Amino acid sequence: MKKHEVHILKKTAGFGGMKEELAKEVEHFLDKKVNEGYGIVNISFTYYEASELIAFITICR
Repeated sequence: MKKHEVHILKKTAGFGGMKEELAKEVEHFLDKKVNEGYGIVNISFTYYEASELIAFITICR
């Protein structure tokens, strides 16, 4: 049976490039996890009250 994990990364509004900054963080996080043997199941982005961009990442081993 595969072990699934959900991770949450977020960026708060107030500076330019919120989307780009979070995308870079997600990319670095996933590179690290893939190198550790995890598989990517799902990645989704959503805004919370128009002030935060949140990434929900599901991985499995």
